[in-house]
Amino acid sequence: MKTILKFTSVLLLMASCNTEAKKVTKELLKTVEQTEAKSADQPSEFDKLTNELLQKTPLTDEELLGAFPKELIGHPLEKVSAIPYMQQVVGQFGNRKISLSVADAAGKNNPLVTTFLGFYSYVPPATDKIKSIKIERDGIKTISEFKYNETEMRLLYDDRYYIILSAKAMDPDELWNAFDINALRGYKNLNK
Repeated sequence: MKTILKFTSVLLLMASCNTEAKKVTKELLKTVEQTEAKSADQPSEFDKLTNELLQKTPLTDEELLGAFPKELIGHPLEKVSAIPYMQQVVGQFGNRKISLSVADAAGKNNPLVTTFLGFYSYVPPATDKIKSIKIERDGIKTISEFKYNETEMRLLYDDRYYIILSAKAMDPDELWNAFDINALRGYKNLNK
């Protein structure tokens, strides 16, 4: 706000001095207006992503189940199930040590992206029991929550899939380093 006041004061001072300054001021204001108009005409990356997702057809439960990894971080898949009408699958690995949830954010489910990106712009401050971390890992935005020696990591994969990866006895860095993002490539192949 102070910068705007200073800028306005300088412009007024210049405008009152002479006609050349008035001419420069008018050109400067015109440039500012044109820049604002251009940015208003162009949709943001967020708007583009949500519009693209609205145009896509969500995967079926069978497609989601078929692409689900059979192994994760060296642990075999124990149990996987689809959540009816949610375009989401959840699986357990390694005696429930690791949990993976994959939700398709296409079509009517695109609020998953809105929520994730909203949380990504604001992460609550850490407490002595809960530590929240917002970081881009290998080009992927992640939000991690570490509490009671467990990590829950959320991410948006391939600009479509809302992923929740949970692990016991691992901090966020250990979990990310152990996790192979290629385990999700079956979903990337289905993203059309």
